[in-house]
Amino acid sequence: MQRDYPQIQRVLVVTFVLNLLATLVKLGVGLWTGALSLIADGLDTLFDGISNIIGLVAVRISSQPPDKEHPYGHRKYETLAALFIAAALFITAWELGKSAVDRLLNPQPLSFHWWSVGALIIGSVIQGITGVWELGKARQLESEVLLADARHTLASIGVSATVLVGLGFVWLGYTWADPAVALIVALVIAKIGIDTVRENVPALVDRAPLSEENIGAVVAAVQGVVSFHRIRSRGPADHVAIDLHVRVDPNLSMQDANAIADEVRRRLLALPGVDDVTVHAEAERGADSAADLYTATRLAAQEFDLSIHEYWVQQNDQKLSLHLHVGVDPNASVRDAHELVDRLERELLARRPELDAVHSHIELANTEILPTARVSSGLYQRIHDQVVEAAITTPELSNVHDIKVRQVEGKLFISLEALVDGNLSVTIAHEISTRLQEAIRAVIPNAGEVLIHLEPNAEQHPAPQ
Repeated sequence: MQRDYPQIQRVLVVTFVLNLLATLVKLGVGLWTGALSLIADGLDTLFDGISNIIGLVAVRISSQPPDKEHPYGHRKYETLAALFIAAALFITAWELGKSAVDRLLNPQPLSFHWWSVGALIIGSVIQGITGVWELGKARQLESEVLLADARHTLASIGVSATVLVGLGFVWLGYTWADPAVALIVALVIAKIGIDTVRENVPALVDRAPLSEENIGAVVAAVQGVVSFHRIRSRGPADHVAIDLHVRVDPNLSMQDANAIADEVRRRLLALPGVDDVTVHAEAERGADSAADLYTATRLAAQEFDLSIHEYWVQQNDQKLSLHLHVGVDPNASVRDAHELVDRLERELLARRPELDAVHSHIELANTEILPTARVSSGLYQRIHDQVVEAAITTPELSNVHDIKVRQVEGKLFISLEALVDGNLSVTIAHEISTRLQEAIRAVIPNAGEVLIHLEPNAEQHPAPQ
């Protein structure tokens, strides 16, 4: 909603002039006659005028557009002004209450004047017209300042009626009625201040102005939204900001996902009072997909200067367990390495609620270039023959070639290439290469690392021309 700040300011100016006129009538006659209840009523009306000035300043500030320091705008300055008005009401109530109690404990002679009655009637008529008009404008313009001030103005009519009753008792000779009525006026003013605070504090402390259920009903109706979460709203009722996360089909393009997010934003902006909507589009996480979980794990490990060597995700009763081989600094102590990996596990469990457990196996991280040495021709030939012999145990492989042998820190580093049926799945090919690795380690006990690179057999399934 586009707020009509100039109109709000005009309402405040007109209200201030009318309140000032009523104040002059009540306060002038009250000071002349010495009627404490009439003075209290006049002060109440005076603070109505002061509230108008505070409101004008607040509206002037809140009308400024968003900037770098206030990205959500300056709207809350108007809400803050309403609290300043409440503070002024509390001060007025306190001072009036003290004066009333003092007058009750120390009675003073007081005479009745018809001027006081006339001042009350004239002031009440002015404030009645002002209050009804301002209340209508407050609801039309949805302004907290106008609403708080209009209620105070209308309440002043009741205050004036109470003061009129008190003056009637004074006319009958009960002079104590004047401070008693002033005390009642003080309590009424305090009650107005409490109501003003109760209505405006929620916006300042970011209490959600809209329920998650209402927002969720709008989001769920958008085609393409699979699920949604982290719905939040804040701000005053006419300047609501919403942010939420929506999940879409992971197979959608970024452009399609953005289009769905834009539609969610458009529908939420159509809700009454909603002025800003932020939608975060995410891929729906399936129980059988661990791609994004792996990425999140790798990024978390980088924060702790750790590396991930192996990775498995298992599902059990709708919960996921994560199994990792984590590389640590070879120079770290067992205690330090264990503590660091424990921190990684705790961080992953905190970040990813779908995880039920994280199990880590600690390994050495080789993050530097390791010195290697050539092996003798005799040792190479022996290793070569043993590798070829081991490959016989895996008939799915053929043409084992490009066998390389290096010595790394006392261990043998063996790499080789082999052909395999190109139509096999990656999972099956991995199982075949694992069997060959185990066969090689069985015949070469001091093999430190065995790397097998599989290539598709072009003769079995030639590429289409």
